[in-house]
Amino acid sequence: MAELADAPDLGSGARKGVRVRLPPPAPHKNGGKNESRGSGQGSLFKALTVEIQGDSVKEKIDEMYKQLQKTVQIQGFRKGKAPLWIVRAKYKDYVEEEVGKKIADETLQKALEEANLKPVADVFLEKVEVDEKEGKVKYVVSFEVAPEFELKDVENLEVEVPKIEFKEDYVKEELERLREANAVWEPKDENEPAQEGDMLVVEYEVEEIGGEGEKVKQETSVILGQGMLRPEVEEALKGKKVGEEVELKELPLYDQEGKEVGKVNIKIKIKEIKKKVLPELNDEFAKELGYASLKDLEEKIREDIKQKLEKLKEQVIEERVADKLVEIHDIPVPQTLLRRELSFLVDRRLRELQALGIDTRYVDIKKIVEEVQPIAEANIKLRFILDKYAQEKGIEPTGEDIEAQYKELAEQYGTTVDEIKKYFKENNLEQVVYEDARRKKALKEIISKVKIKEVEQKQEEEKKEEKEEVKNESQGNT
Repeated sequence: MAELADAPDLGSGARKGVRVRLPPPAPHKNGGKNESRGSGQGSLFKALTVEIQGDSVKEKIDEMYKQLQKTVQIQGFRKGKAPLWIVRAKYKDYVEEEVGKKIADETLQKALEEANLKPVADVFLEKVEVDEKEGKVKYVVSFEVAPEFELKDVENLEVEVPKIEFKEDYVKEELERLREANAVWEPKDENEPAQEGDMLVVEYEVEEIGGEGEKVKQETSVILGQGMLRPEVEEALKGKKVGEEVELKELPLYDQEGKEVGKVNIKIKIKEIKKKVLPELNDEFAKELGYASLKDLEEKIREDIKQKLEKLKEQVIEERVADKLVEIHDIPVPQTLLRRELSFLVDRRLRELQALGIDTRYVDIKKIVEEVQPIAEANIKLRFILDKYAQEKGIEPTGEDIEAQYKELAEQYGTTVDEIKKYFKENNLEQVVYEDARRKKALKEIISKVKIKEVEQKQEEEKKEEKEEVKNESQGNT
């Protein structure tokens, strides 16, 4: 599903340049002359040229020279005693660059407002010119803006969702899951080979090819068939016995953007192989879990499943409506936002793998990037759609909506609502919470108006297959 919340700014940018933050506009002194003009109207990337002229520019330049005069050490003079004209000659380029950046920081927000331009992500300072004599600063910034698009008739959509209903088989499946969760691992005979589902205690050595040839030697436990290791490593371990070794040479390593960054040799020795032993399903097992009997446990499971299915139903409807909204709108995606979203999603996937005890240095990053790119694009498109709908319909979140958003964030990050509020306030992120709450409210409004059609699971799968066939045929014809 496309996600409503914005990815945090992780510092990624689509183009080289100085990233300019957007503070509140600074007032201009002495009625200085200020001009700004935008360009590049045919693309999401825009350039804005800003000219600032007045006494405030001269004052900032003079002030920086005087500060430098007090602190710099120039050969032939004691610290702080060099004549100002020498300081000006020696540090002219540095002062002009620093003053230009400072003035850009102070004036950019107002210039953007005057030009009616709203960057969606990073703003880059591409060029800055300072004329000390005239007291004038001219700078050029580049950034991407939100795409323009026409909002479709989203309130009269028909959205198909899989029929979700309780089945007694779900209780049996949950009981089996509990058995799996309470299983014990017992050592296999040394002559028994490793197979899928076994736990392997291995000692591995990783040697970087090229560079300094650094070697890393560690011991860890993995379960075959759970994706804890790269596919080629798992395949090499299957069928091996305790004491045997496998060696893989020149395995490529990838960065978060899927680019190859090096190669390694891996040597793995199997120290122990364990098999899973499940407990018997009876009253004794139920009592160990805190229930009076197996029947009591089954009833509790049944009740919990029904509640979860209701929540799942709501979630699936949200997902399908969101997917439909993205499907019917052709919206270009700003590349700066896409890079940020990709970085966020890849980082989140890596944290999930780390939580499973997986060494992410040997994870196929390129594959993760390929998997999350469509999600990243859909996330960004959905936010644009919901923002536009909320704007056109005048939807605003209430205090309760925003409070609910803070509560959800607190649960997500395992902290208190007060701590979350404090963090977002200190980091000037309160607007992000407001926007996320507004998007959720907009989506709920759309869901309340669209026609939801429940279809059987079999029909759902058949339609998915048909869509995939059409997609493959269209790709084959291009």
